[in-house]
Amino acid sequence: MNLKFRAKDYLSDDSFESAEYEYIGNQNEGWEIKRNGSPYLHLGPGYIPLKTISCGVCSTDIDRRFLPFPLPQIIGHEVLAEGLEENQGKQFVVEINDTYEARGDKNPDIFCKEGIPTHSPERRVLGIDRLPGGFGPYILAPIHAAINLEGVSPKAAVLMEPFAAALQAIIASPPKPGDHVAVLGPRRLGSLVLAALSSYRKTNGSDFRITAITRHDHLVDLSKEMGADDVIDLRITNVENLQNKFDIVYDTTSTPSGFETALQISKREVHLKTTNGQTMAGLQHLTELVVDELSILPYEKKNTTFHWQKETRSNKNIFVFDGVSDFIKNELKTNFNVYEGNISKAESILASESFANQMPRFDLVVVSSPSEIGLTIRPNPSTENSLVRPRGAILVDSSNVSNWPAEFSLVREFFKQGKEIHSSRCGDFHMAISLLKDNPEITKSLENHLISHRFSSDQLEEAYLKAKDPSSVKVVVDFQ
Repeated sequence: MNLKFRAKDYLSDDSFESAEYEYIGNQNEGWEIKRNGSPYLHLGPGYIPLKTISCGVCSTDIDRRFLPFPLPQIIGHEVLAEGLEENQGKQFVVEINDTYEARGDKNPDIFCKEGIPTHSPERRVLGIDRLPGGFGPYILAPIHAAINLEGVSPKAAVLMEPFAAALQAIIASPPKPGDHVAVLGPRRLGSLVLAALSSYRKTNGSDFRITAITRHDHLVDLSKEMGADDVIDLRITNVENLQNKFDIVYDTTSTPSGFETALQISKREVHLKTTNGQTMAGLQHLTELVVDELSILPYEKKNTTFHWQKETRSNKNIFVFDGVSDFIKNELKTNFNVYEGNISKAESILASESFANQMPRFDLVVVSSPSEIGLTIRPNPSTENSLVRPRGAILVDSSNVSNWPAEFSLVREFFKQGKEIHSSRCGDFHMAISLLKDNPEITKSLENHLISHRFSSDQLEEAYLKAKDPSSVKVVVDFQ
């Protein structure tokens, strides 16, 4: 097959320019992608061509220039598409991770074998990292990432990727009975987190309260429609009056100021859901924290067994920075393989024979300073590798937190009080579809209230600008 078309590339200066693309190949033999007549990307077998129907604009698209992936690129990853050739007439939603598993490759890497294929270092990401995205008229989707739509309307389907991501936050940080949780920034993704919380509560018969926190009139009614029990307007209520009020705060603001607010108003946990590529509250690489779905927890003995609820693995290998207290080091050595040192020592250990034939990451890393948090997440600027495994945790030795510099005052107080930061990324489409089928009233609310603006594909720049405007909720670009 040969598909030739023009699309608008996103550039590092936050603008768009037209480019000519060509996809040459097929599912069995692979594909060559050309851009303006020059080689752009080679893909092996396992991809099917799809024609874009519509694509949503999300916070990641708006902040794409801050992310550590090459540009220019056709961005957009919230895709509803239709099949070509033998898939003619079928509609698909597309999971964004291009991995061995998604392509049906029979020789998976260690990350796939460990049950976390979406964290394979070799992965590409639709519309984010190299793989051309949904703001073009055609995409190449890994065969198992294209989910056939059955029982969900196209109106709701274009929201499937962000709804699955929202649901992932609830799976990673489920409310406990009696909790009072808050969604900070109930706009694009935040409204979907509200809907996911409401669906989760109803499906599981759970008992917790949901509050939406906003600064915009048009989001008050929307938040209630999406399932919030209460709405707080920060133009009326001071953040100081909400200190330590909510057991879990799901931060979907995608802003440094929003994250700082979340740190102040959470009683137990902040769940960071959005990425912006910027330093927040003095901490670096929090975008990559979300990408790797990592957690930052106070050092406590119970947290040394931390893992995601549905994982059955146990922690074995722990790296401890030199500045961590001797008490912690000695306590850990009774139950774990403990490695000590600085960043260069940690990297050399992971590259050594000790980690041959296993995941080259520590299960946990214990830090003594805020700078070590960022260094753990991305120790080497030339790679996207972390010291700690995806869905693992960074444990903070709080014995020295009081001496952290003033620029870290918010996180200093946060960790002194034993609070936690969790994160999550994309979710399971099959689970999201099932939940929407179980809760038709939520599906109807998504269809009728969440999409605030639609633009044709030749209006991509206008759509992008409108998505940046706080007056919008969800902006969708239509190709048909």
